[in-house]
Amino acid sequence: MIKYKKLTLPILFFLIIGFSANALELKIPKVGGGNLKGAKLNFTKIFFESSINYMEAQYHLFNALEMNDEANKTKKSIDFVKDEKNKEGKRLTNAFATSSENSKAIEGALVKEKSLSAEGKVHYAKSLPYAVNGLILMVQLPPEANNLLKTIQADPVAALSMADFLKVLPEIPGYVSSAQKVVSLIVTGAKSREVKGAKDATEALGEL
Repeated sequence: MIKYKKLTLPILFFLIIGFSANALELKIPKVGGGNLKGAKLNFTKIFFESSINYMEAQYHLFNALEMNDEANKTKKSIDFVKDEKNKEGKRLTNAFATSSENSKAIEGALVKEKSLSAEGKVHYAKSLPYAVNGLILMVQLPPEANNLLKTIQADPVAALSMADFLKVLPEIPGYVSSAQKVVSLIVTGAKSREVKGAKDATEALGEL
């Protein structure tokens, strides 16, 4: 069984409030291949790990809610994003678009009270650790996205070659905020539906 990641609340609090889409106040690092490479690596490592976890949670939730078409589409996206043979920028935009679209669908489904079959509860339980771990990683994205965005903007050559990143990076604060709302719904929905692991998920999230 996948284990929950942990993040201390003080650090978490800093990460969430320390970044604003309209107030980018971090110092621009010196332009250069090394700085761009490091900023890109820091962001993509967290982004792909968090988004794959989040999409895995969505996949299991769609199965739990008997939303089979959505589950199948999500599985294909997971496979695409995991395949490092695909271009990194395309993997990035695919993961962002898929998880964002799924969030809206799941939010709409979960606000409607619905009983689950025994099999549905199993799928729902499988989604919980992925949802929690995905969010714990995801809240670390805003400052990394900010740093990478400013590094790219300071380098005309990078800006031309990283168009896919420039589409996604400014949207990261809203992306994280949406995920927080949806994961909260997932966990509270697990409790109301008496899904195994709901208590552990609640405790793992803490005050996130």
